[in-house]
Amino acid sequence: MSDSGVSDELTGVFARMSGVLLDEATVDSALETVTSLAADTITGSTGSGITLVDAAGRRITSAATDDLVRRLDGLQYELDEGPCLSAWRERAVLRSGTDGVRGRWPEWTRRAREMGLRSYLSAPLISRDDAIGAMKVYSTTDDAFGARDADVLRRFASQAAIFVANVVTVRATEQLSERLKQTLRTRDLVATARGIVMVRDGEDSEGAFRQLAEQSQRSRRLLRDVAAEVVASPTTAWRPR
Repeated sequence: MSDSGVSDELTGVFARMSGVLLDEATVDSALETVTSLAADTITGSTGSGITLVDAAGRRITSAATDDLVRRLDGLQYELDEGPCLSAWRERAVLRSGTDGVRGRWPEWTRRAREMGLRSYLSAPLISRDDAIGAMKVYSTTDDAFGARDADVLRRFASQAAIFVANVVTVRATEQLSERLKQTLRTRDLVATARGIVMVRDGEDSEGAFRQLAEQSQRSRRLLRDVAAEVVASPTTAWRPR
């Protein structure tokens, strides 16, 4: 296929990916679709996958088209060596059979060949200035990937990085929004409790808040919980201790 043909095909593929970003409910299902598209687009691929870091800081295969991909990735995590991890660390596209990779990762290469691997291609996921993961395709055929395939995977990795970064941003925004809502709910609850104390005990605004704060300190509870108690039982005054 000509370069223009590849570009036209990728335009269509990335258009499908844009639909995934809008329609898929979860990160995992969207990444599974991305890896399937990569495996289908890059000729000779046996499977494709994406490596990220989970909430506990562990490297995981977030998406994979088949079990061989997961086993080859798992071997890299176990040995802490391999083309996917190096592509991530070095922010470089790495392809089997090229001068830059010959002789590297001897243990992983030996054991991967025992699993049937003959060719690999790995590209980093770059978001702004951060490497946030890696994408790879594997093959059971010798010399399956060329320079054009490396460019195609690089473009897939770029799209995947945008998606992952967007999801992270959305999640962070949702968490911030929830914290803001909780803060506003707490503020309203404390304001209501303060008003109750003002009416019940004849305090001014400052004195009522001081009562709430002192009760919070005495009982070693959050101010929010003390305020909730006042709102739940507005006529019950605190007994001196």
